[in-house]
Amino acid sequence: MNYLYIAFTDISVSVEYNNNKYDYTFDTVNSTYHDWLNIAKKINSDFQLIDGGVIQWPVDDDGKKSYVIKTQDNKTIDVANLFTESLNKPFIIENIREVNQQDSLERKFIHREKELTWSIEYSGLTSGKDEYCQESLLTVANGYIGLRGTLPEMTASHDYYPATYIAGLYNQATSQVNDHQVVNEDFVNAPNGQFISLKIGDGDYIHPNNVTTLALTRHLDFKTGVLSSDWLIETTDGKQLNIRCFKFANMANMSHYCLHYQFIPLNFSGEMTLLTRLEGNTCNAGVERYRSLNQNHYSVLEGGAKQQNAYLLAQTHQSKIGIGLASSLCGDFFSPQDIICHFSDSVVEQSITFNAQKNTPYTVEKSVALTTSTAYPDNWQDVTKWELPAWQTQLAETKQAWQTLWDEADIAVSGDLMTQKLLRLHTYHLLSSASPFSNEKNKLDVSVTARGLHGEAYRGHIFWDEIFIFPFYIMHFPDTARQLLLYRYRRLEAARLAAKAAGFQGAMFPWQSGHDGTEQTQVLHLNPLSGQWDPDHSCRQRHVSLAIAYNVWLYWRNTLDNPFMEEYGLELLNDITLFWLSLCQWDEQDQRFHISGVMGPDEFHEKYVDAQEGGLKDNAYTNLMVAWLFNEMTTLYRDKRFTDKLSEFGFSANTLDKLCQIKTQLAVTLNQDDVIEQFAGYFALDDLDWESYRQKYGNIYRMDRILRKENKSADDFKVAKQADTLMLFNNLDKTTVKSLIESLGYSLSESFAEKNLHYYLERTSHGSTLSRIVHAYLAEQIQLHDLSWQLYQDALYSDYNDIQGGTTAEGIHTGVMAATLNTTIMAYAGVDIRQDILNIAPSLPKQWQGLSFKLRHQCVLFHIRVTHNNITVMSDKACTISINNHLYSLVPNTPFSLNSNEGNANG
Repeated sequence: MNYLYIAFTDISVSVEYNNNKYDYTFDTVNSTYHDWLNIAKKINSDFQLIDGGVIQWPVDDDGKKSYVIKTQDNKTIDVANLFTESLNKPFIIENIREVNQQDSLERKFIHREKELTWSIEYSGLTSGKDEYCQESLLTVANGYIGLRGTLPEMTASHDYYPATYIAGLYNQATSQVNDHQVVNEDFVNAPNGQFISLKIGDGDYIHPNNVTTLALTRHLDFKTGVLSSDWLIETTDGKQLNIRCFKFANMANMSHYCLHYQFIPLNFSGEMTLLTRLEGNTCNAGVERYRSLNQNHYSVLEGGAKQQNAYLLAQTHQSKIGIGLASSLCGDFFSPQDIICHFSDSVVEQSITFNAQKNTPYTVEKSVALTTSTAYPDNWQDVTKWELPAWQTQLAETKQAWQTLWDEADIAVSGDLMTQKLLRLHTYHLLSSASPFSNEKNKLDVSVTARGLHGEAYRGHIFWDEIFIFPFYIMHFPDTARQLLLYRYRRLEAARLAAKAAGFQGAMFPWQSGHDGTEQTQVLHLNPLSGQWDPDHSCRQRHVSLAIAYNVWLYWRNTLDNPFMEEYGLELLNDITLFWLSLCQWDEQDQRFHISGVMGPDEFHEKYVDAQEGGLKDNAYTNLMVAWLFNEMTTLYRDKRFTDKLSEFGFSANTLDKLCQIKTQLAVTLNQDDVIEQFAGYFALDDLDWESYRQKYGNIYRMDRILRKENKSADDFKVAKQADTLMLFNNLDKTTVKSLIESLGYSLSESFAEKNLHYYLERTSHGSTLSRIVHAYLAEQIQLHDLSWQLYQDALYSDYNDIQGGTTAEGIHTGVMAATLNTTIMAYAGVDIRQDILNIAPSLPKQWQGLSFKLRHQCVLFHIRVTHNNITVMSDKACTISINNHLYSLVPNTPFSLNSNEGNANG
């Protein structure tokens, strides 16, 4: 194997490779974080064919390896992790005196790579946005409960943000903004049961701000959903403690979570006190720009504790959702009678004072249960009477549940360590946000929020991001996808009322949906660059209903679940269709139907200059997806299985005639280069001097805010936040898009998709994490492999590296996480799930050796493995598949292999 051996001194880096030695000048003592990145980048460029590396690091006087360092700019670096991520190969740390023990290196590298691809780890104590970001990515959740990845001793502040979120827990509060009374619905930060701390003698309880952190590692295991922390601290009087904690949300039992807390006094003996709390005084403070608003959402009804048991009951102010919280303690250094209990000011405290002995480990286990009246309408208060299972019992349960999920959803990539790691990171966080064990098993009336159960940005609301999220569940957990779709069905009546109030027919679904399905988009939003509260027109993104229709259609195409269609799906599709029918207006002058007053996915363009009302005319994405919907509804009505059911909803032959007329006469504008105009008037807008803005501001993702700061408006320029017109190619293959446009009477060249990609890509600032992955998918469809890979990698790292400048601190982005998984399967494995027969046409990146995964399509479970030379497919039922546009018959449970270069089949 080709390994690098890297040794550091205070002033240099020495690299040994194939018995040759190379020296680099490098000040290890006084370097910044970027200096370390640059030396790793330099070594990467010089040694590109390695299999891994050994960091030869000196040992401290006390025999400990000190390979976690603090840079001059106060960043904490784990040297092995930094080189692993920079070189995309496993690096291990070895004592200089032990590095020549070659026989054990192979085993260590195998173990190291497995560990790296199944976990994330952070070293050192950070604060502020960096800490908030780590907490989001270290969140443990199970689809019902989400716990941010904080230490038990942390309390909410600008530096740290322990928080608990429960799916569907919303509340509205009124705030005074300038001269306006503004009502916002928030994703409530629920009462906290995670707090545990210690004090020595009469000292203060340990908190990151009142002790010295000698070492800290936090490690999240994707495979088990367990977050572990190892914290070495020193008090102001020199006493040292090692505190280890394990935390998980029980995937097998959605209302439960557990903490296993162990501590060792390292250099002292004496009196210590352990304190744990149930905190009913939490508020929403996780998003800085919301902090000036009213963030108090619930009141404690009652609480108390007796020996090892404690509880709180609370209720939200406006939504009247009940919240039950109960806990139970056990440990090896106390009995229940030793626990002192106290309840006041909405906080339940339990403390244990004892005499600790030097170098002796002490353990306490805290089991916690959480209920809400939405998930447990008849018995949410009974949580106070529950017998909470022990830590070990719940740990075994959650591990088994996670194993079941990974058996279905894992995407295995060989030859690319970091891509594998990040795909699993994204899979983990999606399954944490919604899971068969919570959403499906317990019939939760929720969907996947845009920021998961991880933070308060977007107020925990449900957006069109579902269009990126649903394919993951449809392919891997179709019954869970079905349950998530019911969230929209149960809010159909609210959408009907909204349409009626706006003067339309059918159902108008909200851009931001929460508790009851009414529009929750804020009226004003804060521009952090200007400090001004500006009007928010984003509720005009009526295309959210097209995303719902698309998800219903995609679910049905992949499951053949006709009972769902008859009971729920057709009614949703019918009312969405009626809504768009009522928006289409005929223009005698150009003999076209037009749709006005709407926004596309590009949120930079909200209205026309000087217009009083928000919205635009003939957004191409909207109009063409309406044409697609009308096509599909025509097909469904003509399907004898569904004709009668649609007729019950008022869908008639007259409705069919209207659809057939409109779907071929909707207005879309194309220029002479086959570029589709984003909306009417877009081509007349000014071009932006992109380079000058990059030089002036650096990060120009949010060009809308930059322009407002300069007293300009994005409405005046050809600038997009994210893919708008190009979203068509995310939903539909380019042949279908071409057919749609040509059915409207326009002609297109074969290269129209590429022309549109280049045109809009150079006018897009990627202010949304969803932007790059849409462009990556289209680039791969038109064989622009290098461009696709670059954009895919940017999207893959977007939350891990927090490329949007702090947004991950407010919660992960479920949409882009799901989209990277979908693109891996749909673009690079070339799987198309939108057809009756599963199509596979691989385009494997050169950076990978192979790709394997499972998926379900029309009640068949497929195992698929793709390499550069071979495609292997196995199904659990007899079926026909298409590989590179050739049909093949599969025998159940028998691998079918095809040489992708020669087309030779075996199986």
